[in-house]
Amino acid sequence: MFNRNHSMKVLFATLIIVTAIAGCAKEPYRDSAVEESVATKDALHTLDVFHIAFAPGADETERTFSWHTRGMNKKGVVKLSQLDEEGNVLSSETFESNVEAILRGFSRHKATITGLEENQLYSYRFGDGHRAWSESYTFRTQSNEDGDFNFLFFGDPQIGAGDGTQIDAAGWDRTVTTATEMFPDTAFLVSSGDQVNTAYNLKQYDGWFFPEELTNYPIMPIVGNHDAASFADYFNVPNETGLGGNSEGSDFYFSYGSTLFLTLNTQTNDTEEHREAMEQAIAANPDATHRIVLLHKSLYSSADHALDEDVLALRTGLVPVFDELDIDAVLMGHDHVYVRTYQMKGDVVVGEITYNEDGAVVDPDGAVYLTGNSASDSKYYEMRELSVYERYSAVALQLEEPTYMNVEVTDDSLTFTTYKVSNLSVVDAYSIVKTVGEE
Repeated sequence: MFNRNHSMKVLFATLIIVTAIAGCAKEPYRDSAVEESVATKDALHTLDVFHIAFAPGADETERTFSWHTRGMNKKGVVKLSQLDEEGNVLSSETFESNVEAILRGFSRHKATITGLEENQLYSYRFGDGHRAWSESYTFRTQSNEDGDFNFLFFGDPQIGAGDGTQIDAAGWDRTVTTATEMFPDTAFLVSSGDQVNTAYNLKQYDGWFFPEELTNYPIMPIVGNHDAASFADYFNVPNETGLGGNSEGSDFYFSYGSTLFLTLNTQTNDTEEHREAMEQAIAANPDATHRIVLLHKSLYSSADHALDEDVLALRTGLVPVFDELDIDAVLMGHDHVYVRTYQMKGDVVVGEITYNEDGAVVDPDGAVYLTGNSASDSKYYEMRELSVYERYSAVALQLEEPTYMNVEVTDDSLTFTTYKVSNLSVVDAYSIVKTVGEE
């Protein structure tokens, strides 16, 4: 649960039941036999660990961690074990972390685990470097043999922005559970920013970390305007460039399979630094087939933030750079509405589009921009007048219910499918196919 403390878990679960929000009992991605075996080995754990941020690393062979402990102001460790299918330990390795800061009576730790093999079951637990250990958690890496994978994209959870932290957390929990049950082999998750409504609000962060699946599936958070001030206190991201950001985080990047992900901090609109960060990432990953940008403030949306001065400045500065750097897609949040643009180049809708027999766009110019709706049901914005967004919007919807997006990646295609959480119906689907360079 959200902080692994029994009494708090009971309280939080009770509040969710009372609000009648949590829905059906869930079975997160895990093997019960393995969990039982690992739990038996760790029955005497004594280290209280919470706010576990488990995230993708620089590539598919790495994962990053950030976690908090109470009152331990010294180095911590994370122990990684490779398991067989019955939960028996095949090998183990310990990775050290340093204390990043002491925050109101608890410590913050960060570490990176490396050397992960594909299609393997692992467990991890946290220690104080002596005798105290946390409980264990499990995750499975995916097969990279054919280069195909999928990831899940969630619009702003913004826990605490709705009718209460517990209700928002229950909605977020339901969305994460629904998405991972539908796509149990997903490689990782992405949160579009504004993880919480109020930076430094511990109860709201308890709510964001509430879904148990977040210890089984790595999730990459993006810096949002509501949580920017506390982002570095909770998350550990790979390949920080030191560019395009501030004290709470800079632009960073990571790769998975054939895809390069470029993550920008839209708290700053320094176009030249954003460009330099992306060029640095591309130079380090010259063979990436696809390039996807992740950022918080939507450059093309249809609700309250569509005409914000900072948004329009980011659009003016970044869109030409995305065109120059051959970006395929830009995934965004911030405006709590679902929008998919047409193919855009130079802030203009691309005129000539070729479709294949399956309805996929073939070798398009420019990029497609997609804005994720609320993933937690915490807040929605009213749509602007049609004239504000009809120029660029292929689809613009205010559903006023949670959605999530599944992104399927192959060596020559990208498919973006958005689902309602309530009934798993498809809201929108869009595919890009690349044939350039094929024999």
